[in-house]
Amino acid sequence: MVTPIPAVKYSGISFNALMGLYLAAVLLPWGLSLIEGLEVRGWYEETVVFLSIITFSMMLLQFALTPRVDVVANLSGVDNTMRVHNRFGEYLGYLVLLHPFLIVLPRFIVAPSFAPGDVWDLFTQSETSTGMYAWSLMLVWVLMAVFKDKTGLSYEAWRYTHGIGFIAVIILATHHAVTVGRHGRYNAWFDGLWIVLCALAVGTVLYIWFLRPKRVAQQPFRVVDCHKGSSDDWYLTLEKDGDFPFDFDAGQFAWINTSDSVYARNDHPFSIATSSDSLPKLSFVIRELGDYTKQLGKLKSGQLVWLDGPHGVFTLNARNATGVVLIAGGAGIGPIMGILRELDAVGDRRPVKLVYGNRNIEQMLFLDEFEAMRERLNLNVHLVLDHPPEIFDGHRGFIDREVLSTVMDQPEHVNWDYYICGPPPMVKAVENHLKALSVPKDRILYEQLGF
Repeated sequence: MVTPIPAVKYSGISFNALMGLYLAAVLLPWGLSLIEGLEVRGWYEETVVFLSIITFSMMLLQFALTPRVDVVANLSGVDNTMRVHNRFGEYLGYLVLLHPFLIVLPRFIVAPSFAPGDVWDLFTQSETSTGMYAWSLMLVWVLMAVFKDKTGLSYEAWRYTHGIGFIAVIILATHHAVTVGRHGRYNAWFDGLWIVLCALAVGTVLYIWFLRPKRVAQQPFRVVDCHKGSSDDWYLTLEKDGDFPFDFDAGQFAWINTSDSVYARNDHPFSIATSSDSLPKLSFVIRELGDYTKQLGKLKSGQLVWLDGPHGVFTLNARNATGVVLIAGGAGIGPIMGILRELDAVGDRRPVKLVYGNRNIEQMLFLDEFEAMRERLNLNVHLVLDHPPEIFDGHRGFIDREVLSTVMDQPEHVNWDYYICGPPPMVKAVENHLKALSVPKDRILYEQLGF
């Protein structure tokens, strides 16, 4: 029997801990409202007040839960941050939808003939109109966020509309809260709280759009090479264009902006496929999936590009595993390859197992490099193909529980670290398979290709 060793984490905040911090922050304004000493007017009104305050708190906190707010994202990793952002964004949509109806519901019960007029007044009276404008805009942008893949908007257009729309919503909602909200009407300090939080939310967006690019502009990179590494993947190599400090940990990612202006909102996140030993050069594996990635072949050698990074906690830092399992699906081989190259660069002698899956052999990258690494590392490679060629010495199908159980053939694997990277469905499925195989959840690290 092997005794499990608690994992030492680079990031001490798990997804559940981040959820707890988020909920505490959401409830804090409501808790502060309880010390005001306002008269209690019945359970229903107090319930509406409670839901109104936490809805507005959630709306404000959405601005902090973005990948560019490093102080939050670095606590738990970008994937966990975006999971909280997306999950509570959905709940926020429901709460916003219910808000005006909860206010007029008693009228429908007590005096139903007057209720339609009350609903109309909510939209037309100056006292409540800003709240209803915010409500209407919020519903539109929540639906756009949920169905962004079906709207036909480009990634860049969606980011602009998403940011501008929610700035408008939060300003209108803040005006509504301080002019109509029960607590704001009676206590100036509560108004001040909402105004300060609104200013911080808007300031976060302005920082990301205007101040952060100014810093990025001081660290330009140039294109060294961009070629097809496989049938579906580009292999992009950049180099520092100047003498400035820049470092990263294997497994991290960066936003790449290939436009003429550092302020253009067309940067995209891609994982670094090299170790820091490659500096001043670094490379990326980018799967050709959308309009932007299909244009990568037009990049010219020497072209100036902008790099915002590094970001992420999908790294080897401060881990205490006795072995490493690297699991990649498709373009997920990018950060996995960066970690593998880091292990090679430092001469790590721990056992390493690589599980790499794709649809067909033409999509596979780095096969020759894997073979060369076997001579220097204690490396075992497991290739998985959905449509393998007739002659194939690997696993057929997907990275499923059967494949993983074959890889995990020793009791010592309970003290290994498991790194998963690939499309979200693949990452979730592999995570569930590992948990079913009794892998401790604090031994599982993952990065999804998409938020």
